[in-house]
Amino acid sequence: MQTMLDLIHNATLQAWIWGPLMGVILGALFAGLTSAPTVNAPVTVSQTKNVYLTKVIVTDPRASSGDDDKGTMVILIGAGLGLAFLVWKYAVHFDEVHNGLMGLLLTLLAFSLTTAVVSFFKGQFTSSSWALYIAAPCSILVACAALLSLARVSFDPALTPLATQHTFLSFYTQGLSSYGQIFMMFQVLGVALIFLVMVFTGVALLHYLALMNQRSYSPLQGLWIFLTGLTLAFSGARWLFVMALLLGLSALLIEPGLMTKWVTQR
Repeated sequence: MQTMLDLIHNATLQAWIWGPLMGVILGALFAGLTSAPTVNAPVTVSQTKNVYLTKVIVTDPRASSGDDDKGTMVILIGAGLGLAFLVWKYAVHFDEVHNGLMGLLLTLLAFSLTTAVVSFFKGQFTSSSWALYIAAPCSILVACAALLSLARVSFDPALTPLATQHTFLSFYTQGLSSYGQIFMMFQVLGVALIFLVMVFTGVALLHYLALMNQRSYSPLQGLWIFLTGLTLAFSGARWLFVMALLLGLSALLIEPGLMTKWVTQR
């Protein structure tokens, strides 16, 4: 029994096994609970979104644009609280932070791939636009994995015991050189951006999954409508452009030979 508990609570297994497994299970459930689109269902992403906006936002008197703002604020507040915790503990708990981020990333990636495969076999990809908006999150998550690997390689392991020997203030003012202060600040900001990109990518994927599932009748029709409205801010191509910008900025911050070198040599 103790061995089983140790396996469940093992950080490495949580990041590389249990997290992705949970992503596969959730992806199969979310994508597999609905049937194929009906005969008269909209085909493309834009057509499906227009139907939702017409039927739910316009004709439903209980719906309002304020719901979108509230949903976006809830997501941003949750992400901000998680980000604040990661930034504060980054130097001391470097391995734990990166194991947690990698676990989240692999869970989201497993969820994305599973929903893509299940949706494909259920006939949900009625146009190339659906494949694009489902494949894009997978590509973004792969880029996040590459940047997290860069952050891990660039980080000096000696900084962790150094941080544990100092208070938060003395760590930056006495324990680090001027170069180390800039390096740590930029790495934390870069990793924080990766975290935000991962969260927003997961929300965007959930939006298109909910939008896709509205085209067929199921007992969860109300849930799909609710999730579509809650995540409506992440529809369209704008979020792809924003995510690309954030990933580019994160790369500039994490790579020591770019922003860190430029600032310290001025």
